[in-house]
Amino acid sequence: MGVHYTIYCKKSLAQVSPNDLLKGVTATNLAARAQKEGVAEEQIALALDVLRIENLKPPGFVLYRLFHRPGAMRQVEVECWESKDDVQAVIDEELEELAAEGHPHFKQIRAHLKQCVDVVDSSSAAPSEPMARVLAREVACWLAGRFDGIIRTADEKWWRLGPKGDLQPL
Repeated sequence: MGVHYTIYCKKSLAQVSPNDLLKGVTATNLAARAQKEGVAEEQIALALDVLRIENLKPPGFVLYRLFHRPGAMRQVEVECWESKDDVQAVIDEELEELAAEGHPHFKQIRAHLKQCVDVVDSSSAAPSEPMARVLAREVACWLAGRFDGIIRTADEKWWRLGPKGDLQPL
């Protein structure tokens, strides 16, 4: 299973440019966060040297790729749902699943999702790549913090952003 964060945002992401996202992600001390995760210094240095974001589906924010490794190696994908109908369908499906499982935080999650205007995924298909994990999480944290979002991880856990920019369980 890859690294996967879904961010449910109450504020629109329509004006987020690749440059905005890159600035947001690099505003944190990426090197320190990566070291804390056990990323080797050589990997951190390489990632910071090649770090860039490209818009793969211009003109707006639909699919951005965050490059942190050279060449054709797998990178971090940041994908925003294109239509409001798609956003609503994702939210409705999520709420249906949470209700069916009797999720303990259903009411809190539902209250948030009912106000969402955008849904975005930050993911990497390379779970064994520690820098990809760090960057995908930093993308999710920046988007959640800036656009009033909550985060669902691939293991179906729900998170909010803490006061220090860290993930805290709902």
